[in-house]
Amino acid sequence: MHGGCVTPDQSTRIAVGVMTGTSLDGVDACAIRLEGRGLEMRAEHLGFVSTPLGPLAEELRVLCTGGRTTARSIAGLRTALGIRCAEAVQRLGLDRIDLVAVHGQTVHHDADGSWQLLDPTPVAHRHRCAVVGDLRSVDRAAGGEGAPITPMADWILHRADQPRAIVNLGGFINCTLLPGADAADPCGSIEGFDVCPCNHLLDAIARSTLDLPFDKDGAMAATGSVCIEQLAPLSTHLSDLRKEQRSLGSGDEELARMRTLARAIGGPDAAATTCAAIASSVARALKPHPVQEVLLAGGGALNRALVAAIDDALNGQAVVGRLPHGAEREAAAMAVLGALAWDGVPITLAGVTGRADTHVRDGTWVLPKDSMDVQTP
Repeated sequence: MHGGCVTPDQSTRIAVGVMTGTSLDGVDACAIRLEGRGLEMRAEHLGFVSTPLGPLAEELRVLCTGGRTTARSIAGLRTALGIRCAEAVQRLGLDRIDLVAVHGQTVHHDADGSWQLLDPTPVAHRHRCAVVGDLRSVDRAAGGEGAPITPMADWILHRADQPRAIVNLGGFINCTLLPGADAADPCGSIEGFDVCPCNHLLDAIARSTLDLPFDKDGAMAATGSVCIEQLAPLSTHLSDLRKEQRSLGSGDEELARMRTLARAIGGPDAAATTCAAIASSVARALKPHPVQEVLLAGGGALNRALVAAIDDALNGQAVVGRLPHGAEREAAAMAVLGALAWDGVPITLAGVTGRADTHVRDGTWVLPKDSMDVQTP
């Protein structure tokens, strides 16, 4: 494999996106072939791999939940995560890579600050290509919340003739509302927002009940019954988070609440009740929008109990399906966002994150030596 240096007249690029989500379930890497530039880009999926975090997962969980750690441990985690991301890219087996966009692990995110932990240099060193990370920072410097970050990528990857909603069931749920492909001003029509925590809640129940990182396929939730007494306050709380109209992050995981719920009514009923509460929040968030198609992505789309609950909650408002390549949606989005940043296109929207205009290119870049003679990264 050899790295590439994209020059301004090169219309075809191979970009890899690397994502570690807040659920800490692994490193995802997705390769995309991109034709064209800016908002006119067309994308073709080339490959996807998911690599377990292994022992890094628990170390990162301690850091992300505010546990006691040391500067030495954080420095080691930063480097180890960069190496793990480089290994994930290697597993794709590509002969050519022009760009790798790496999200990094979200250690903290709220109104006061956002931190995506990563040392990108092992990726650049191993693959000899341009690497971009820290994709939220310019948005935040320009007054935005830095999230949701994926709507522009969703437009390039998933636009269709008719309007549709992309609902990502990750640690937190985020929605992108896409206009039809013939929209005269897509940037002015795309909407995006966070809804509520999702896998954070269900995984906390699985850890406390099954001593497992997650409830595979929603098997435990499927055996439980919804506790109406617990459903109402949980649904109200999750909907209140949405009403705050901010990006969700640290402090919104509700881990203690889930452990208490599981102790009170048992794991299966707690999981079933939480699926119903999440589904209710999704339905309320989508109700004001005239979407006819809802496509689910992310790890939660594999939870059959959760998917069934969302279908029931929407009650025929829209056709519910799974997004093609949905498991790799966020990693693929990182690849597209990296290419947009390369092209000098702002990767987030003022109407979504609240960012203002800036002349600074999005992301923090690590560049190979032979790229220093070109004007763009």
